[in-house]
Amino acid sequence: MEVPHTRSAPQAGGVPPALRRWLVVVTAGLGMYLMALDISVNVALPTITDHFDTDIQTIQWIIVSFVATRAGLAVSAGSFGDLFGLKRVYLTGALLYGVAVVLIAFSPGLGLVFGFRVLQGVGAGSLYAVSPAIAGQAFAVDRRGLAMGVTIASWALGSISGTVGMGFLVDVFGWQAVFLARAPFCVLALALGWAVLRDAEPGGQRPSFDLTGAVTLVGSMVSIVLALHLGGRMGWGSPLPIVFLAAFPLFLAGFLYAERKATWPVLDLSLLRLLPFLSACSSMFLVQMGAFVIWFVFPFYVADGLGHGPLALGMVMAVMAASMSLFAPAAGWLSDRVHPRYVGAMGALMVTAGLLWMGQLDQASSLLQVGVRIGVVGLGFGGFQAAAYSLLVKSLPAGRLGTGAGSISLSQAMGSVIAVALGGFLFALRSDHHTAALAAGQAAGTVPGVDVLVLAFQDTFRAAAVTAALGVPALALSAAWFAGRVPGARGEAPDQ
Repeated sequence: MEVPHTRSAPQAGGVPPALRRWLVVVTAGLGMYLMALDISVNVALPTITDHFDTDIQTIQWIIVSFVATRAGLAVSAGSFGDLFGLKRVYLTGALLYGVAVVLIAFSPGLGLVFGFRVLQGVGAGSLYAVSPAIAGQAFAVDRRGLAMGVTIASWALGSISGTVGMGFLVDVFGWQAVFLARAPFCVLALALGWAVLRDAEPGGQRPSFDLTGAVTLVGSMVSIVLALHLGGRMGWGSPLPIVFLAAFPLFLAGFLYAERKATWPVLDLSLLRLLPFLSACSSMFLVQMGAFVIWFVFPFYVADGLGHGPLALGMVMAVMAASMSLFAPAAGWLSDRVHPRYVGAMGALMVTAGLLWMGQLDQASSLLQVGVRIGVVGLGFGGFQAAAYSLLVKSLPAGRLGTGAGSISLSQAMGSVIAVALGGFLFALRSDHHTAALAAGQAAGTVPGVDVLVLAFQDTFRAAAVTAALGVPALALSAAWFAGRVPGARGEAPDQ
């Protein structure tokens, strides 16, 4: 099957090739920056919960509706970009993202917020799927590690903006500011993407897009996400979780059947025979699932356990983002000189150690103690992500970088979704356990809620550390490095 040529040309309008390549990387980095700004929603979760007078189990859908949509569309968006042009997907994603954040800010009810978060998830999934591929195509294989490091650093810089800056805006203007403040960056992404990115017209006739595969993949992802979250909230014996759980294997079977029949499958199943591809995606899923408790459980520890507001939470989480932005480019550069699996394993071990250390925090901990420990997680997470993306883009055929970037985005998104489902379930389960245990030693009606929250927080973070540690053996799968056997995987980027 011929792979359509949809690369972003590195030379146009007399711009020197080297400068063009870095402008392309900056544009791709802006897409990742926009994605990272969504961390501001986590900073604002306690405020949004109070504004709509709801609870933690309900408000988690503001995360789930976004991440589940992003997860379901990631691979399809990447495949569509490989087929019809990465620029088209990037610009569409930026437009939808920008429209959605404005609509969310003016939504009068929580139901509309959830609905427009789905629209935002479509835009975000498009950006997240193609941005690493755009950056990867700008450089030859032996320099793609550095490009991935810079891209991940852009994500980390977005996290800093989304924590410190948005935390301040929440304190001053309210939760709506975390959405409206992103609109100018969407306009910038549209302008820069239109001016810098180039999609060459493919030679010959293009195969049709695998719509059946895209629909069944979205169906399978939405089904498993709804089954997990409704099961945890309503009980696994309730009809709705059972229906969605039963629908998942049906959609998945339909997806696998469609991929075998399609001339241009959404996910080329031959990629699953690439050990580096499997290694990057599986390790990303596990490490992300472990680390994501910081974005979901941690805000409530800082707000209710330590008694600090959104600005303090933003400052602490910015420490993690700053650590990521410092180490990710270095890890990407190192991944061009040694095998990325070594760099990734080092990062995953640092994440594990940091989560275990955070699991020792209590209600007497200072913000300095919190900041140092979350900084360790940030260093490890930045290094791990840069190495995992580098491992992926160095191993794939040139015409499937969008599909590969979408696949690792899917792995990351599903790690986040399952972390919210299982982490929220574990947190609630351990809260009930500690409530009962502490109540047995207290006078009637005097169960200390802060003690319960902190103990459940500690248990959840210890479990998260074990999950992140499993990313190390997943990376070991890439020991049989044979990307050079894949046609096009060692091809040079244009105009080298």
